[in-house]
Amino acid sequence: MQSEVGSIGLECLMNRANILFTSGYRFRGRLDPAQWAESIRAVAGSVHKFRYALQFNAQTDFSWQYMGSYETPLRMVDCDDLDEAFGELCRGSLAWIENGARSPMAMAVLRSRSDPDEFILAQTSEHTYLDARSAEFLFNAIVDHYNAGLAGDSTRQAELVEGVRRISTPPGDEVASLLGLGHAQNERNLAGLASYPVADVGRYAIALREVPACLEQYRKQRFAPIVRFFPLADLLRRCRQRHPEVTQNAVICAALAKGFYTLNREGRCADERQLVSFKMLSDLLVPELRQYHAGNYIAFVPVSVDAERPVEEVAGQIHERIREFKAEKIDVSLFCAVEAAVAQGVVGTVDDALSFVVTNWNNYAFLEREEFLHGCRSIRHQSGVNIDPRDTLGAVLVNRPILVINLSAKDEVCLSFFPSLRSEAENLALAERIGEVFGPLQG
Repeated sequence: MQSEVGSIGLECLMNRANILFTSGYRFRGRLDPAQWAESIRAVAGSVHKFRYALQFNAQTDFSWQYMGSYETPLRMVDCDDLDEAFGELCRGSLAWIENGARSPMAMAVLRSRSDPDEFILAQTSEHTYLDARSAEFLFNAIVDHYNAGLAGDSTRQAELVEGVRRISTPPGDEVASLLGLGHAQNERNLAGLASYPVADVGRYAIALREVPACLEQYRKQRFAPIVRFFPLADLLRRCRQRHPEVTQNAVICAALAKGFYTLNREGRCADERQLVSFKMLSDLLVPELRQYHAGNYIAFVPVSVDAERPVEEVAGQIHERIREFKAEKIDVSLFCAVEAAVAQGVVGTVDDALSFVVTNWNNYAFLEREEFLHGCRSIRHQSGVNIDPRDTLGAVLVNRPILVINLSAKDEVCLSFFPSLRSEAENLALAERIGEVFGPLQG
């Protein structure tokens, strides 16, 4: 077990952005509350990183300080409407970190009053400690521990706890060597990024000079998350008829780009031909490495598409871009570039011409296992985020629409939005235009 938490510059930035993200897993069946609480205590209580807090002095001066053990809180909430209760949980999630409190992870069980067999297991994570993949790994470990407990398999429970105890956070400056990025390849990647075409036709990104005023106004309000569910099967079929190899992620991102394109045309007087550019989150670690490392090991890669093209062609463009940045390790180069920029104190000093950010929270263990939680049927995976930037640096990191996508169930997409520093109406309009690309959800 490591003696201290490795320093990742991106986590310093996440600390300033002050992001709490929540995954909600909806089930039908019976939960054993005592066993669920015990599994949370055993697994989350073994995470070494949760015993530390990030102490921030400046972008170039931060460190992890030992604070002692952390007991993950668990709330049991009875409610009339599960979706409404989940929205309120996300809206109120910042309460976990009020008055200087730290909350690496908090859990809640939302139970329906009218139907005791329907409930949501909600996991709220502080982005300083975990990215979505790290949070997913821990949630799945808690579920596996719970299932083993119900089966009386104490050996499996002990194995899971020991595995979590071994998890470490290698520092950011070790990531290039960990992932096999050589100096020459990195130089080629950086040169290619410098010449990669990007544009923010609809001017969605808040200009740096306007961020402080937007942040001041934002702090006067609290929004419940905007969450929408869309069908995927028909759009995926259409895209794969044209490009059989496209992934679900590429198809969903194509729908997002087309939604922005339509809004640009209808409300922002944009030309018919448009370059729509966005930042796509890329997970740097393969699943095997996620079993050993917890932290923010992600990069945001620019992706530009000819958005006037049919959605099938846009999906193909996105698919090719993903293949390129994975094969060439462009995402690793970007991660390293951010680490260098934090060390030099230059993050947040240049306007970035990209319209939106998209991140993917798919939990394939939940989607693929027929009985993910013992004795229960999986219904839906939903998401929500709340933010309270601590300063202008943090606000600059969330100064444009940020969209979270995940497969909610078979052939269903969940789309949620980070709260907007500028306009909730803008996010609502985007959700409507994106929904038009997918078509109505049946049932």
